[in-house]
Amino acid sequence: MPMRTIRKFLSEVNQQRDVIWSLGVRDFRRKYVQNTLGIVWAIVDPIAFVGILYLIFSSRFNNSGSGEIPFVVYLLCGNMAFDLFSNLQSLTQVIRDHEFLIKKVQFRMELLPLVRLMSGLILHGIVMSVAIAIILFNGIWPDFYWFQLLYYIFALSVFLTGASWLTSSVYLFFPDISHITAIINRVLFFLTPVFWKLEDLPEATARWVKLNPMVYIVNGYRDSLLYGRGFWCYPWQTLYFWAFSLGLIWAGITVHNKLRPHFAEVV
Repeated sequence: MPMRTIRKFLSEVNQQRDVIWSLGVRDFRRKYVQNTLGIVWAIVDPIAFVGILYLIFSSRFNNSGSGEIPFVVYLLCGNMAFDLFSNLQSLTQVIRDHEFLIKKVQFRMELLPLVRLMSGLILHGIVMSVAIAIILFNGIWPDFYWFQLLYYIFALSVFLTGASWLTSSVYLFFPDISHITAIINRVLFFLTPVFWKLEDLPEATARWVKLNPMVYIVNGYRDSLLYGRGFWCYPWQTLYFWAFSLGLIWAGITVHNKLRPHFAEVV
C-alpha cells in the first residue's frame, strides 16, 4: 500500500473518529446492553471457558509452563488475548450487517471494520478489568510493563483490520468464508500457547509454531502482565509480526478496493 494511501486513510479515520465511535457504541449496545443480562453473559462466557480449561488441564500444566505464576492466571492472560482475536468471525460479517450504509449514504466502507473492532475493544476492556482483578487477587501487582498492553492491543487491532478488510469484502460474494474463519479460529486456538507453553515443544516444532502471529500477541500479554518483559526483547518476532500484519493490510485494502464498486449489486 503506497504511503500516500496510508496517510489518506489515517486522515479519514481522524475526520470520522466521532462517527466510528458512535457506530461502535451503537453496535456494542445492540449486541449486549439492550439484552437482558447481555453484558453479564459476555463477561461470564470467557471466564467460564477459562474455568473449564483449568479443570481439564491444571493437573497436566499447573506450574509447568508458568514458574511461580498460578496456572489459572497464566491461562487467563492467554485466553484474554486470544478472545480479542476471536472477533475476526464477527468482523467478517460487518459490511453485510451495515449494508444500509452502502445503499443510503456516502460512507467509506473500509472504516466499517474499525466500527466493529471498536465494539469488540469495549468488551475487551471490560473483560480485561475482571481479569486484572483476578490477577491482583493472586498477589501479582502492577508495574511499568502493564502499560505495554496498549502496544499489543494496538498491534492486534492492526492485524484484525487487515484481515477483516479481506474477509468482509469477500463475504458479500462468498458467504462460506465465515465458516472458514471459524475453522481458522479453532485451529489457531490449539496452535497458540493459551494453556500450554511454547518452551515445552521440541525446538524444531516451536520454530514452526512461532509462524502463528497470535503466539506473539499471547506471549506479549503474559510478558506485560506477569513477567515484566518488553517487546524489544524479541526483535525478530516483532519484525515478523509487523511484516505479516502490514502485508495483510496491503492484501486487505487491495481486495476491498477491487470489490467495493460491486458491493451495491450483491446487498
